[in-house]
Amino acid sequence: MPIPKQITIINKHITNRFFILFAGWIPPLAIVEHRGRVSGRRYKTPILAFPTSNGYVFALTYGRNVDWVKNLQASGRGVLKYNGDADPIHSLRYTSIEDVKEMLPVMVRQFLRILKVNDFLRVNNEG
Repeated sequence: MPIPKQITIINKHITNRFFILFAGWIPPLAIVEHRGRVSGRRYKTPILAFPTSNGYVFALTYGRNVDWVKNLQASGRGVLKYNGDADPIHSLRYTSIEDVKEMLPVMVRQFLRILKVNDFLRVNNEG
């Protein structure tokens, strides 16, 4: 069960504006840059990202039905700012916590289980 919709509205308009100031520099906070699937407008969204051997795993704390995920799915690509680097991302695929649990730090894994986050998005940053 993802975080309730009411919290997403607060985060979108208040909390994210704070986190965007340092996300991308302090892991696991990262910034995903994407384009609106209808407007074409550029967006930056702070997320939780965890590096893998060929890309990243994103914790979908609000579930799959959020604009930044829909935008990435529509275009099939974006840019991830993580730990001071900017990496192109593509080859998106959904997965569950069972498939990625070993890639997550123990404390993060436990926290996400408490929140009942089960959806994750795996992306590649290599050809």
